[in-house]
Amino acid sequence: MNFSTLTYPFWLTTGLMLACLLCTPPVKAETLPNLGSSDLVEYTPEKEAELGRAFTAALHEEYQIVSDADINNYIRRIGHKIVQHTGENRHFAFYVIDEPSINAFAGPDGVIGIHTGLIRAVRSEDELASVIAHEIAHVTQNHLSRRYEAQSGSNLASLASFIAAILVGSQNAEAGMAVLMGSMGASMQQQLKFSRAHESEADFTGIAYLYKSGYNPFAMGDFFGRLAQEYRNNEFKPLEILLTHPVTEHRLAEAKNRAYSFPPLIFKADEESLNLIKLKLKAISKHEDPTLPATLSETQTCYWKSLQRTDTLNITADNSAPIFDCLQQAIKNNPTQRLFQTRLLALANLQTNQPEFNPQKQAELTLELFPQDSAVIMEYAKLLEKTGDTDKAISVLESRIPTLKYQYDPYKLLAMLYQNHHKTAHAYLAEAQAYFNIGNLKRTQIYLKNAENEMPPTDEKLKQKIAAFKLNNANLLKEKHKEEN
Repeated sequence: MNFSTLTYPFWLTTGLMLACLLCTPPVKAETLPNLGSSDLVEYTPEKEAELGRAFTAALHEEYQIVSDADINNYIRRIGHKIVQHTGENRHFAFYVIDEPSINAFAGPDGVIGIHTGLIRAVRSEDELASVIAHEIAHVTQNHLSRRYEAQSGSNLASLASFIAAILVGSQNAEAGMAVLMGSMGASMQQQLKFSRAHESEADFTGIAYLYKSGYNPFAMGDFFGRLAQEYRNNEFKPLEILLTHPVTEHRLAEAKNRAYSFPPLIFKADEESLNLIKLKLKAISKHEDPTLPATLSETQTCYWKSLQRTDTLNITADNSAPIFDCLQQAIKNNPTQRLFQTRLLALANLQTNQPEFNPQKQAELTLELFPQDSAVIMEYAKLLEKTGDTDKAISVLESRIPTLKYQYDPYKLLAMLYQNHHKTAHAYLAEAQAYFNIGNLKRTQIYLKNAENEMPPTDEKLKQKIAAFKLNNANLLKEKHKEEN
């Protein structure tokens, strides 16, 4: 679903599934075919996982992945909440891509990408969840299998990079088309056969996931209907995919009928979190967000002001005191809003000498509330390092990171702390663990080798860590070694 970077001929010719929700005529719900293929031989679960790792590595190598833990965690909480209601035991992973286009995509092995432009475009968490649910449905219905099966003989890294270029939005569409045409050949017609039906099935299934997850099932049709109307009236910036695949009244009616098929439910969306995330995205990217409220609430204003305190040169105890006070009051009023908590810790890392404020105590309390939140864990570690307790900061990360699904950024922080502590071999091992988490096995092996070369002969503990890591991941590392030889 890339409304701003792909033209219809490129999207259609490639045959790769883009989540172009509500842009093609629907298939009747009761006659939807089972488009997931259970009899594929080439595209095995093992091959899917392998391609998924290569695809994740390509995303991190070639595109701007948002590293802000608050933004990532927010999207991932929505994604994994929906995944719980799919009945699937898959390796879903959610990443935010720093791209202004209104876009989202589903890649191999359940890798879901959300563009920052999409986050800015939605007006509610329900709308954001509806797009994510649609992408998840593409994965659960095995739509990707038939797209990539014909490519099984290709170089895995090259194929993963090519898929990423198409899904994220390649600037060189002609080159990508030439590569695909050369490798697909006569199978092109078969690859294209189900593309429209895939979209209808993803609509149908995604709306069900949306409802089961406690979101408004009407949000899917509402969002895309509004988006189509807004851009249809914009003569200066028409969206190519809406010109060639208009969001028809019939398609919107089908989405509405599907939503009406579920019993009434009271939906309690968390709109404050979305607005806070939008504010943080605005502060980071410097892009305006037309969907933000014209007048911010008192707590949102406090949060926005806290985001302006971004470096120690502009912070003093006097000018930061009101921000500390209002954030603490916001936490008292809404103790489950973790974004206030993590922002207070981040501000404490810049200015820690506030009267009657104990940043370490605050961090420990926050960690008790949100023990699996990587933003909290990393802010706590940074605070410990800032106050001179690097050993404890390292210990916190070493003990907490293995419990996290998304380990890349925390391991990168751990590597930095080790390097600051002049433990080069430990830093290399942390780098290896970081790149392993995003599927970059080549870099993993390079950093492992560096760790072994820099390891002090007497450091038995580190030697055991490296040996355990290599043993636990022997199959993947051996496969990578064979591939390179």
